[in-house]
Amino acid sequence: MKARLFTLVAALTAVIGLAGRPVNAEELNLNEKPDTVQASLSPYNFGLGAGVLSALNTELSDESPAFLKMSVIQSINFADRWNMGLDLDWMLPGQNWGGNLTLDYLLATGSFKPFLGAGGGFSYFDKSGADFGHNLGASGTVHVGMILDVLDELQLRIRVPFTVVTNDAFDKTVGLDVGFLFSSPHRKTKVRKLIY
Repeated sequence: MKARLFTLVAALTAVIGLAGRPVNAEELNLNEKPDTVQASLSPYNFGLGAGVLSALNTELSDESPAFLKMSVIQSINFADRWNMGLDLDWMLPGQNWGGNLTLDYLLATGSFKPFLGAGGGFSYFDKSGADFGHNLGASGTVHVGMILDVLDELQLRIRVPFTVVTNDAFDKTVGLDVGFLFSSPHRKTKVRKLIY
């Protein structure tokens, strides 16, 4: 009887001792708390990309049926499901370049984010026998892709863009590009809401 009473007192003391001790921040699981929100601490991402473009019209495919594309890419995340980006592209072979300002709608907000987007800018394809003004034109693009969170400060972006350039030849391309976007650590975190 005394052994049972001693065991019960010891168990109650342990429970009271655990309940009364302070909780450390690393022991708090904010996923279980309904009064938490996810906040972006660093919405800006910067990176490099590469890809391939295939010419869809005959005048551009006479210059080259395919182009290697290298890009400097930037994006800003806002309003949970929107990304605005600026891509500066250099395409080989030749002296081909362009830049597009894009707006993407994220279909999901987890670590895997498929998206749809559109954008506009300028593109130049260096075609032999034509002057600068005939090869330069405003460009419009529509694209589908995905963003994958690889690490807290690294994202992988895969995208399939269709682009139309309003130069004299009305050049059209479709392609595949892959980019790595870097941001500062702790891009997103969960924080407690203040209830007044």
